[in-house]
Amino acid sequence: SGRTGAVKKIRGLIFDMDGTLLDTEKIYFQCWLQSAKELGFPMSEEAALHVRSCCAAHAEPYFRQLYGTDFDYYKVRDRRRELVSQYIAAHGVEQKPGIAALLEFCKQAGLAYAVATATSQELARERLALAGLDGMFPDIVGGDQVKHGKPDPDIYVIAAKALGLPPEQCVAIEDSPNGIAAGLDAGCNVILVPDLTPPEPGDRERLFGIAENLEEVTELLKPVCHRRGEDKNA
Repeated sequence: SGRTGAVKKIRGLIFDMDGTLLDTEKIYFQCWLQSAKELGFPMSEEAALHVRSCCAAHAEPYFRQLYGTDFDYYKVRDRRRELVSQYIAAHGVEQKPGIAALLEFCKQAGLAYAVATATSQELARERLALAGLDGMFPDIVGGDQVKHGKPDPDIYVIAAKALGLPPEQCVAIEDSPNGIAAGLDAGCNVILVPDLTPPEPGDRERLFGIAENLEEVTELLKPVCHRRGEDKNA
């Protein structure tokens, strides 16, 4: 539909963190399953995938609808957080390939950028630093700074505000359906970089683009962001 028609003026990028900048969604996924199992609650792989980037206000009723009112969401979530922290303390965090080149492109093209993550701001800084991205994202909006987390749009609205831009001049870089919903509802353009699951039907039509990886994101942005005086060999 109209989203891909006229070339938009893109002035900012807003990155999701888990599964987009950091290769952590696979850890969350395994730890959801392990936590639920330890505490004696069922959880399917599909359910664990469904709650990627999802805030408690949406995830708790989702699990209760699936598994009944006995499902102790907060207990399972808190144990999952513990397991994730233990795993990361033991194994570290890997960044997704292509970040440095994409940020370099942003600088050359005069694009502002920020992070919008369901993770709390302080923990997000810590995880980014562990992955070798310390100080590379001065603007981080964490899940603890918004009343309504993803899939609600608040976090993208606030991140765009932090960049001093209207959402429609920003591109949200996302890996999950909950993140896509938040970005689109905020009025951002959205580029999907799939991580644990493939694009959904209709994604091509409603998104700014779909990229295999962050290197491809740079290619998608070049036509709309290159400024005169850019390096000619790009």
